[in-house]
Amino acid sequence: MYQRPASVTTEEATDLRYIPADTIKFERHGASLRLHDTDFCYLRVTVLRAFPLSEPDRYLSVRDGDNREIGIIREPDQLDSESRQLVMDELRRRYLVPVILRVRNARDRFGTIDWEVDTDRGPRSFTTRNLRDNTTRPSPGRYILTDADGNRFDVPALDDLDSASQVYLLRHL
Repeated sequence: MYQRPASVTTEEATDLRYIPADTIKFERHGASLRLHDTDFCYLRVTVLRAFPLSEPDRYLSVRDGDNREIGIIREPDQLDSESRQLVMDELRRRYLVPVILRVRNARDRFGTIDWEVDTDRGPRSFTTRNLRDNTTRPSPGRYILTDADGNRFDVPALDDLDSASQVYLLRHL
């Protein structure tokens, strides 16, 4: 069921707090992630990428159990190794986006395209509609395809694919 997000004042929306990576520690407590900083312990936190396409490994938003932002971690690689591993595991679960390694087939069918691809998570089949509206190009040579179910598939570098895969993709983009 859809719940309307809590109202946020303009002051809250523009108040940006950076969290120094060397003053915090993450730990796993059951299925939840906890955050300890010098002033407080947050019992349930989530970690989101502020810029998931252009800066996926920097600027992480840390939110409390009510989805209010605690702050931004600019450089997560400066976290201690245990905390960094917990944060990266959390992000991998949240942002499950298979990387397309090879396109085996792509067929037009009544205004949709049926794809058969090999990804870093194994073979996948999916269908896209109106590919011009369901393709994002975050940087030159990189494409994010969104299928009919809203799942995303990443092509990080078109030039790194074999020539047959490039032909399939370019024919439909």
